[in-house]
Amino acid sequence: MYRDSKTVRIAVIPAYEPDNKLIEVASEAAAAGFQVVIVDDGSENGKAVKSGKSSREVFHRIFEEAKFFAHVIRYSGNRGKGYAMKTAFSYIKENYAEEDYTVVVIDSDGQHKVSDAIRLTDYAIAHRDTLVLGSRRQSAKSPLRSRIGNGITRNVFRAVSGVYIYDTQTGMRAFSADLMERALMVSGDRYEYEMNMLMDFSRARISMAEIPIETIYIDDNAGSHFNPLKDSLKIYGEILKFSASSFASFLIDYLVFVCIVALFGTNTTIVLFANVFARFISAVSNYSINRNFVFAGTGELSGKEKSGEKGIIYAKRYALLAAGILTMNSALLYLLTTFTGADPAILKIVVECLMFFVSFTIQRQFVFSDRKKEKPVVPADVEIMTEDENIRQNDYTVVGIQR
Repeated sequence: MYRDSKTVRIAVIPAYEPDNKLIEVASEAAAAGFQVVIVDDGSENGKAVKSGKSSREVFHRIFEEAKFFAHVIRYSGNRGKGYAMKTAFSYIKENYAEEDYTVVVIDSDGQHKVSDAIRLTDYAIAHRDTLVLGSRRQSAKSPLRSRIGNGITRNVFRAVSGVYIYDTQTGMRAFSADLMERALMVSGDRYEYEMNMLMDFSRARISMAEIPIETIYIDDNAGSHFNPLKDSLKIYGEILKFSASSFASFLIDYLVFVCIVALFGTNTTIVLFANVFARFISAVSNYSINRNFVFAGTGELSGKEKSGEKGIIYAKRYALLAAGILTMNSALLYLLTTFTGADPAILKIVVECLMFFVSFTIQRQFVFSDRKKEKPVVPADVEIMTEDENIRQNDYTVVGIQR
């Protein structure tokens, strides 16, 4: 196993309403050679205190005892896990500026083993340009909501980013000082920060590696502060924005189409003309919304390309996509109208639904992205696995990061 005594290893532990397990985690990490930074995310003014389930004194004692093993940062008011992580990162950047360091984030409830944190930092030290993720393999013993949530998020993330990551919701992740500035620039203050980090790093073509860690759920993950509805909306923000944009454009498209058909008839020629004209009108609005709202910031062009040239590049790509989508859309509509005899207004909805996913994927991966399409560099000591293979508990097994 890799060791580098020159690199300072720092364990970051965001904590909100923790129990005594926090002290155990901090002491074990310190004993393993980590500099430990704990961030109290407003526990003394949290839900447990306000509801009477716990007292301020309990949390005050826990964090005071943790000071024997860690530097503790505290502030009043719950700001979210992402805010706590970035608070720790800012502290590290300022106070370890002269050091070569590697950071690993650990949960405060004991669901992450320090031995796994060592393995992740080992890998991050050896691969300084890589975000290292602790990957938990889901099984029948895992809580049902975790299995469902991980499965949905895994596929949504792949659709949005084009990157396959098995465990997108892992809280254990490690990176070198080289990636600190990027981590601090990621938006989001709560659980969405972790997903935004994956999205931002994938856009920037930063390597991401998954290393298997022990899967531990305490009381079926009952202590999690994750809000399934509110936090999921934040995590899936980009695809929801695209859906809203597409729906608005669809309404424009559909209304123009229906008006033309209602005024001039339903023969095949009029249906095709109405489809082309309606598509042109809606495409103009859809391009503007997606460029300035949905996919804003996905590109990495620099210099003059950030202004006029960038817009021209995007416009050409979008025009090419719009022509392709229109061709497929019209062909399908023609075939369905000709061979089914169904109401064109109904068939129009069916075809638009089919085109939605095609359009989203191409816009995310090609139209509004400036990433080069080369294959990611895979280190010689990394074994790539397909998504159907089981993770083997080896030191440096990496789940396939497939683009």
